[in-house]
Amino acid sequence: MKDNELIGGVENSVPESKTKAVKDENIKDEQRAKILSIAVLVVVVLTIWYMMDIVFITFILVYLFYNLLSGVQKKLFSKLPFNVPNGLVLALLYIVFIGILVILGSEVVPKAAVWVTAFTEQIINFDIEAFKSALSPRLAEAINNFDLDSGFNYLVTLLITKLGEFSARIGSLTFSLIVSMLLSFVIVVEKDDIVEFGKRVEDSKISFIYNYFMIFGGNFCKTFGKVMKVQLIIALVNSALSMIGLKFIGFEAIVPFGVMIFVLGLIPVAGVIISLFPLCIMAFNIGGIIKIVEVCIMVCVLHAIEAYILNPKLMSAKTRLPVCFVFIILLVGEHYMGVWGLIMGVPIFIFIMSMFDVDYAIVREKKQKLRVDNWRKKFSGK
Repeated sequence: MKDNELIGGVENSVPESKTKAVKDENIKDEQRAKILSIAVLVVVVLTIWYMMDIVFITFILVYLFYNLLSGVQKKLFSKLPFNVPNGLVLALLYIVFIGILVILGSEVVPKAAVWVTAFTEQIINFDIEAFKSALSPRLAEAINNFDLDSGFNYLVTLLITKLGEFSARIGSLTFSLIVSMLLSFVIVVEKDDIVEFGKRVEDSKISFIYNYFMIFGGNFCKTFGKVMKVQLIIALVNSALSMIGLKFIGFEAIVPFGVMIFVLGLIPVAGVIISLFPLCIMAFNIGGIIKIVEVCIMVCVLHAIEAYILNPKLMSAKTRLPVCFVFIILLVGEHYMGVWGLIMGVPIFIFIMSMFDVDYAIVREKKQKLRVDNWRKKFSGK
């Protein structure tokens, strides 16, 4: 009897050991698949790193126009007795978008060119001796102790160099925008074909890479949407506060500057700094150095409000990350990726956390739900 029980126990223990071995092997296979997926992603990123402007702008345009197309089709054309092709609707949306860019460019670029030319000429033709003679004797004597001429010449050379770099950067971004618009249009138009191709990849031998990228990419897109909504709120606040400040400073046409600040405000933190250049040129034409100082003070205050209050706080509320984490992510992202790091930093961080199965949002949601339940119990008890 005992021998039979012993034999039965051995027979029962064999399947359990085999099951455990199979589970361990599956875990190892899953880990290998994840490591291989991460390696493929790193190789792809390193390959396209030099054209990151085009990649980021294309991603933003695809996200924007895909949602616009879905919204227009559902709210406007869904009630029609016939179907409107997606390609036609998308073409109309792109025509409107290009028209807005052309109108803004035709209004802003010529005026900006005139302001920049006038500002540069005034700086180059600045008479240092006349400036010294207008000062009090004591202040003029103190200034004479410094090599003001060489310092001023250095500033003029630096200004011309920076203007050249800025012009080259604008040209590069314009080219990237044109290429990105073409790519995004093709991607959104052929979205059904892309989905069909993805299904074929899902049935192939590299399906594990596709599945990982679909999961992580979905989290990335959701987070990016939240980030853009936050940035839209911040841009509206910046535009309104800037228009009020410019009115107090003495600017007359504040609406064009408000639109410019709103558009640039969609670039987190850096948008405020970029808008400083045309504002300073206009301020110099209005009231000289004093007005430039007033504009700089206003921009510094707005930059501080955005960088240290609005951006981390709103981003934390939308992404459910701690405020200090968001602040550090923005700093690190700007350091390594420039302006794009401010836009993509938080989604990339969420993407990386998803790859390592960090369910931070679930923990915070449970805590928040627990606090709400406790509050309801106290309220019902009263």
